Amino acid sequence: MEVLAPTKICDLQPTWEETMRCHLNSSWMCGCVVLALAVPSAAVPALAEEAGQWFGRAVLVTLSSKSVKLEDRADHTVSVTEFDGAVFNADGKPFLDKARYQVVDLTDAGSSSGGHKTFTEADGSKVFAKYVLKEAKPKEFRGTFEFTGGTGKYAGITGRGEYHVVLVSDTALWDELRGEYKIPATVGSSRPDPTK
Repeated sequence: MEVLAPTKICDLQPTWEETMRCHLNSSWMCGCVVLALAVPSAAVPALAEEAGQWFGRAVLVTLSSKSVKLEDRADHTVSVTEFDGAVFNADGKPFLDKARYQVVDLTDAGSSSGGHKTFTEADGSKVFAKYVLKEAKPKEFRGTFEFTGGTGKYAGITGRGEYHVVLVSDTALWDELRGEYKIPATVGSSRPDPTK
């Protein structure tokens, strides 16, 4: 029977090359994991705060109107009127260009008049505003508006301006809006780059 020589302890230890290969592979794998974790945040663009002037021109039509007479004083009525239409950016900029424009007007005759505006872009992003009537002449109305918030690329929007409405007929209106807006900085927004 043949007796085998006992295995040397040093034969069981990895060679220098195997050790280095193992360390290099570990370092490479660790680097890949760090890179994989870093890439998603680097791939999401961070957009700086956007601010600008806005000149919008719009057409609205009356969808519905309801008035209620109150008996507390002569000729006291309260009305709610809904309008729907479109607005475009008269300066050719992307902000609220070719957006749906909806208005809900709340009028307490002889007391107050104002309401709410909603602008909806093709991608579903919305801008909300409230407005107050300041001056009413036959067929012309002027007032102020304030952006109160938004969704999508317009989340957090603020700003204000003035509007001028002209009645074209019993059911059609022309509206010009001039103002300023500010959209806070975001990460990963789909907001168009205003510098392009």
